[in-house]
Amino acid sequence: MTTTVDGEKMERVREKVEQMGVFFERSGLAPLTGRVFAYLLVCEPPHKDFFAIQEFLQASKSAVSNALATLTSEGMVDYITFSGDRRRYFRINTTGWLNNLKNKLRRVTVLGDLLDDVLQERCNSRSPDFSDELNKIVVFQNYLARGIDQLIDEWEKKQTVS
Repeated sequence: MTTTVDGEKMERVREKVEQMGVFFERSGLAPLTGRVFAYLLVCEPPHKDFFAIQEFLQASKSAVSNALATLTSEGMVDYITFSGDRRRYFRINTTGWLNNLKNKLRRVTVLGDLLDDVLQERCNSRSPDFSDELNKIVVFQNYLARGIDQLIDEWEKKQTVS
């Protein structure tokens, strides 16, 4: 009975890793990088050594190494060690992931500023229809940027109170 339950749970974990991996891939991560991140989100305990990750994902050493290097350099994953054990155990760096998410959201502001500059360059354009449509995007972009900045600020204030 336990083997069946364990097998069913492992299958659910594999399915979840695949679903989340596809999401992270569509969000800009390389396919295996997204799956490594997804696996570290759902695995128990919430840290795994290199070989456990490689075995679960059935991926090459170099591919797993590259994925972990990317996630580590972006601050989304870090590692811990245990006394008497030379292995590194990789885990989600929740603080780094949160900061990474905030930075990505704040890039909306930067894009809005760049698009404002583009509109200034197009002020005497011979294609006013395109400039008008582009202006709608700029207005929407700026609206989002203000909202995102405000939401992040409000959230951070609530976190300091808690």
